[in-house]
Amino acid sequence: MKIYNVGLVGFGNVNRAFVNHYLSIKEKIAQCYGFKLKFVAVCDSRSFIHKINLNILDLIQRKEKSSSIGREIRNPLNRFANIIKSKKIDILIDGMPSSKVDEGLTYPLLVKALKRKITVVCVNKAPLVYKGENLLKIAKTYNARIGISGTAAGSLPSSGIVINELIESGISSVRGILNGTCNYVLDRMMFGGLNIYEAVKKAVEIGIAEPDYRFDLEGTDTCFKMIILGLLITGRSISPKEVPCTGIMNLRRENIESVVKKGKAMRLIGNLSIEDNRQKISVAPEMLDKEDPLFDVRGSGKGITFKTKYMGDLTIIGSSSGRTNIAATILKDIINAIKR
Repeated sequence: MKIYNVGLVGFGNVNRAFVNHYLSIKEKIAQCYGFKLKFVAVCDSRSFIHKINLNILDLIQRKEKSSSIGREIRNPLNRFANIIKSKKIDILIDGMPSSKVDEGLTYPLLVKALKRKITVVCVNKAPLVYKGENLLKIAKTYNARIGISGTAAGSLPSSGIVINELIESGISSVRGILNGTCNYVLDRMMFGGLNIYEAVKKAVEIGIAEPDYRFDLEGTDTCFKMIILGLLITGRSISPKEVPCTGIMNLRRENIESVVKKGKAMRLIGNLSIEDNRQKISVAPEMLDKEDPLFDVRGSGKGITFKTKYMGDLTIIGSSSGRTNIAATILKDIINAIKR
């Protein structure tokens, strides 16, 4: 039985959900795939812990009770860099919150890990949005593995479809509902009689939205996901500054109700068009007709339509937002990296 040592960068909701999900099915994973994961290192913005016999469940309880994994230290990410340098982990999972303005603090760790052929799994979008070209080149140069499913619509398998099912299909455009929080809020405004503040509060209460929901509702999350999909398709990145991005924060219930009366639906749509391997992206609310393939994406669900030159059009609808969903996506990336 192969055992892989795992280091967690960030210990918020996402990485804790992943740990709990893995532990709940670890025997099945061992039986089906012949490996086990051993959590040996955790760091966040204030603390760092590295122990061969780390009790990860105790650490989860500590974090949830006190919002801390241990005593506060200076430069915990530098301490984590040392265990990468000595290759004391086999897998690094980056679950830190995404920076809106740059590649974030974890980017140097990802570079170091890939150069040491440590498998990297990203849920943090910022390194791929701002330095994605470089990360993919490093992974290729060092024959390292990088999983990014959690950065491009999570459990809606958009990145996997681009990389595998639609490879060399001549993708010309991508159009998607990629943020479950926005979709849920719009749904509650359209069909639940709630205003935007009531709908957001409900989304936070049931665990769909984070307490700081602006990243989602301002459209930034959808913008980042579209940039990452564009990177996978063209091999190139564009800056978020180049993307016209309008979220749903300024929509009012009366605006939404008028849309419903017309038999339409209001959704936050990310659009990506590709011509001569150059991409153009925009994000904005749109009124969808019933004939639109994304019309029936309900609740916290997501959907995406690919238009291709050689394989026609493909629409996938499903998935939903939630911590278990993203946890399953992380595990999928690990399994695929190990099977490679």
